[in-house]
Amino acid sequence: PGPCTDMPKLIVAAKRPDSGQRIVLSATHGSSLVNDDMPLIVRLLENGHHVLCLASNISEAETLSLTHAGADVRQLELAADRWALMRDRQIIQRATSALTDWKADIVVARGAGVMPTLAQAARNAGATQIVAVVEQPPPESENGDVPEGDTEESLLKAFGAVTDVLCYNYDHAAQLEVSGLLPEDLSPVVLPGLGVDLEQFQVAPMPAIDKGLNFLMVGELSKSHGILDYCEAAKVIKERVPDARFQLAGSASRAADSVSLIDLEPFSDTVSFAGDAADIAPLIKKCHVFVYPSHGEAVPSSALQAMAMGRPVVTTDVPGCRELVDECVNGVFCAPGDPPALAEAMQRLLKRPELIASMARASRQKAERRYDRRLVLAALFDLLGLKRAAITEA
Repeated sequence: PGPCTDMPKLIVAAKRPDSGQRIVLSATHGSSLVNDDMPLIVRLLENGHHVLCLASNISEAETLSLTHAGADVRQLELAADRWALMRDRQIIQRATSALTDWKADIVVARGAGVMPTLAQAARNAGATQIVAVVEQPPPESENGDVPEGDTEESLLKAFGAVTDVLCYNYDHAAQLEVSGLLPEDLSPVVLPGLGVDLEQFQVAPMPAIDKGLNFLMVGELSKSHGILDYCEAAKVIKERVPDARFQLAGSASRAADSVSLIDLEPFSDTVSFAGDAADIAPLIKKCHVFVYPSHGEAVPSSALQAMAMGRPVVTTDVPGCRELVDECVNGVFCAPGDPPALAEAMQRLLKRPELIASMARASRQKAERRYDRRLVLAALFDLLGLKRAAITEA
């Protein structure tokens, strides 16, 4: 028999006053809603709005975290019945029923394999505002994989259904503009995710450098995030500068190119692994330079946190990363996937440690100017047509 066709159970938070807008946020994995969207969810709820979180994969722990915050939660079923003749239509109809049942006013459709379905369902359900969030350049991600449901045809239909499109960096917005997928009257809005909380990540005094520089990388454990590039570059530098220190932290990756602790073992005499970095601030405090050699992504949150705490950033000249750094002002660029080039970029600061203090100040200034979460949330509330006063006064 095929999978159950019943509507996934809606887990409802504690009853709230019937006021404000009814806003749906989606993601592929519940971890994105908990780890990335929680500041937005909390602020929406504080402003009297209702929030429904949808994900195609969500755990019981993630559901509990979201309901504890005050959101309603539903797992989004993206698999059609085995014998369904029109599979895409059935999936969209299920999502439409979920949104109609919850009486959604605003839908923020995000997530690989999720966004096209939810955008079309939101139009069918009569949502007044539908925002498509594009995290990777369509129609395929940079590693060549196309998430199921994110075909060119489905994206064309999705973009034809939405009122707004949101990208997390200007490179992805530019690629989307020339893709031919957007209606002529629709241009992407660019916001850097949810920015960074400048109160939580305050400037930290720079450690003394007389005993050598301490480099830190924090990122998802995958090759595309540059984990092995960093380890290989550290090994090169260590041979030349024995007193340089290298630390790495990061959570496990779901990507096909994930890196395991076994893969890191050959570098254990050079790079110290500090765990999943659930609490990143103490690690940043102890470092002099933050390194983030990603091969390209939407917005690197750990690098933003390092900038907010006043650390120079060595990163790659690729989408999502190149906006972080002004060359030789608050950091240094290198080519992606090139450990020798990364080592050379890191060594520029080893050779000129007197630049670190001014770069550190420039990083914080850029974080305040461009990535302050209060400003980003205010702009996002404007995009959603919500009142802004409570955001700017918070």
